[in-house]
Amino acid sequence: MPCGKVARGTVSHSLWTLLCALVKAGVTKTRMTLAEMLAARGAQILAQWTAQVSGSLHPEAMPHPQLVDHLPAFLEEIAQALRDREGPDGSRVAAEHGEQRLGLGFSLDGVVREYGALRDAILAVAKTERVSVREWEHDVLFDCTITGIAAAVSEYQRQRDAELQRHMNEHFAFIAHELRNPLGSALSALSMLERKQVLNMSERFPLVLHRGLTRMQELIDSTLRTAQLATAIQLQREPTKLAALLEDMEMSAAASAEERHVSLTFETAEDVTLDVDQRLVRSALTNLVRNAVKFSHAGGAVVVRARSTDEHVVIEVEDSCGGLPPGMVQQAFAPFAQLGSDRSGFGLGLAIAKQAADAHQGVIRVQDLPGKGCIFALELPIAARLEEAASAKPH
Repeated sequence: MPCGKVARGTVSHSLWTLLCALVKAGVTKTRMTLAEMLAARGAQILAQWTAQVSGSLHPEAMPHPQLVDHLPAFLEEIAQALRDREGPDGSRVAAEHGEQRLGLGFSLDGVVREYGALRDAILAVAKTERVSVREWEHDVLFDCTITGIAAAVSEYQRQRDAELQRHMNEHFAFIAHELRNPLGSALSALSMLERKQVLNMSERFPLVLHRGLTRMQELIDSTLRTAQLATAIQLQREPTKLAALLEDMEMSAAASAEERHVSLTFETAEDVTLDVDQRLVRSALTNLVRNAVKFSHAGGAVVVRARSTDEHVVIEVEDSCGGLPPGMVQQAFAPFAQLGSDRSGFGLGLAIAKQAADAHQGVIRVQDLPGKGCIFALELPIAARLEEAASAKPH
C-alpha cells in the first residue's frame, strides 16, 4: 500500500520509515510460485540446462532446436503438475523425447542424466530469482523428473528393440531366401532322378535324402514366416469378392480333407466386396481351414460359414478336433503354439491369421467346444458395396 495511506500516528517513526522502504523495494508483493517461475523463466531455465549438458552429455555442435527438442513442453507439464499439486501418471512428451534421442544416436545414460540436469537447472534459476521452493513443490518436481525419465527410457528402449528386431529379421530372411534357391534346385534334381528311374525312392538312402531335403525346406519356410510375423506389414488393398476367397479356401483344402476322410462344407450368405490385401486374407483363411482339416478326427466334419452385417463380414471355421487342451485358448494365436498332438507343422498358421486380422483392423477369436471341436472366427471390415453405391448416385 502507498506510504501516504498509512496513518503515521499509528506507528513509530523508525517502523514507518522501514515500511516505506519495503514497499518501494517491492518486498511486500506476493512472491512468485515455482509454477509461475516455470512459465515466466522457461527460456532462462533452458539456457541454464543447455550450459550444463552441452559438451558433456551432448555434442557442442548440435543445433539448439534439436538439443532442446520437447523440453519446453515438458516444462509446461511440470508447471501444470505444480498447479495440480500432484505428479503425473505418465508423460507423452517425454516418450516422444526419448524416441527423438534414439534417432539422434544419444546414449541411454545421456537421456537419463539430462532429466536430472533439467531439475538442477530449475532449482538453480529458482535460487537466482529468490523463489522459495516449498517441500511439496520439491516432491512434485521430483515426481515429474522420475516420470519423465521412465517415459523417455521406456520409449527409447522400445524403439531400439524394435529396430534391432527388424534388422535381425531382415538378416534371417536374407539367409533363408539365399538357402531356398539351391535347396529347391536339389529337390528338383532329386525328383528328376526319380522320374528317370535313376533312383528308387523306396530304398533307404534316397528316401532319407528326400526327407532331409524336405525338412530343410520346411525349416527355411518357417524362418521366412517368422521374420514376416515380426515385420510391419504394408497392405496392398483391393476390392475382393468374398465368394472368390471362399472358393480358394475350398480348392486348397479339398484334397487334404478327402485324404483324411473329413467332410468339408461351405455355408455362405450373399456375396460382399471386401477392401483387403488378397494375399494376406487368403493366407489367413487357408491356414484356418487347413488346421481344421488337420486336427479333425477321421469321419469328422469341417464347416465354413460366412455371414455379413452392414459393416463387417464374419467367417467361421468349425472343426471336429474334440476341443482344445486346457489353457490353450489364450495361447492359440501365439507363434509356435501347438494346439494338438500333431507336431508336423511349426505352429505359425494361426499366428499368421492373427497378423492378417490385426493388419486389417479386424478380429480373430476362438470358441472352444469341449468334447466336440472349436470354432475359429475371422471378422473383417466390409468395403462400400460398389454396386449399391453406384446405383445410389443421381443420374
